[in-house]
Amino acid sequence: MRARTAVRSVLSVAMAASMGAVIACAALPPAVAQTAPGIPRSADGHPDFAGIWSTRWLTPTERPASVKTLVLDKPEAERLKKEILVRADANNPLDPELAAPEGDTLAIVRGEFRSSLIIDPPDGKLPYTAQGREALRGYIGGLDGPEQRMTTERCLGGVAWAPMQIRSASMLHRFVMTPGFIVLHTEAYDETRILPIGAQHQPAAIERPGGDSIARWDGDVLVVDTRNLNPKFAVHGIITVTSPAATILERFEMAGPNEIVYTYTINDPAYYSQPWTGQYSLERTSDEIFEFACHEGNYAMSGMLAGARRTQPSAK
Repeated sequence: MRARTAVRSVLSVAMAASMGAVIACAALPPAVAQTAPGIPRSADGHPDFAGIWSTRWLTPTERPASVKTLVLDKPEAERLKKEILVRADANNPLDPELAAPEGDTLAIVRGEFRSSLIIDPPDGKLPYTAQGREALRGYIGGLDGPEQRMTTERCLGGVAWAPMQIRSASMLHRFVMTPGFIVLHTEAYDETRILPIGAQHQPAAIERPGGDSIARWDGDVLVVDTRNLNPKFAVHGIITVTSPAATILERFEMAGPNEIVYTYTINDPAYYSQPWTGQYSLERTSDEIFEFACHEGNYAMSGMLAGARRTQPSAK
């Protein structure tokens, strides 16, 4: 009798210990079981992007004609880098930012030098429709009024809107994370995107310059879906033109403690014959973000428009 009682007692203790282990495991956040090496995680188990990140790259959106492949070896990357810097200096002698960009290397993604931000289509070219090319021409040359000019020329920003753009200077971004929101602050134009996690899109009638962006987690990848682009701003961004009907999907994925791979896909049948995808990396940096002052919209715009009326009699 004592033996059976002892056995039951041991089994009871073992079962209690097993149940306790199950309950303890169930209480852990799902990410605890993930083993991505060296990636910092927040208290809720998601990758922790908090900090300041740099995008000081020279790689253009479209692949230059002088190269045929997306991935370059180091000598090829050095040749393309020199070509880009020479072209920048020749084309922009009056703009120190454009003539002498802060970037000193092509974009590096998971250790690979990239010749273009575009990774699809494979040729690295933007698949414009006829309507898209017409929008691009207006974007570059429109001088009938300030509304035709790029949002950056009007000091309205746009660098941090979806998709985030690489520019020649002030290419720093700060991530601030909470369980319900991610705040992305970009040095250029002092822009701040507040990304609600797991929210619903607002009605299309609610207009925002950069569109309506909401975020969600797909495993360890932060996915941001942007739609309802404001017609007053959509076609006057920087580098990339989009119609108001475009949708943009961004993906932020940590490839290590000091690298975020940023991938974006634009689906815009009005301006592009197929969805296209760009990609580059953000590098962790110890640099600080400083105040960004923009005066072009206050002072230069009137001079640009007045000059156009002198040189282009057809300008309104």
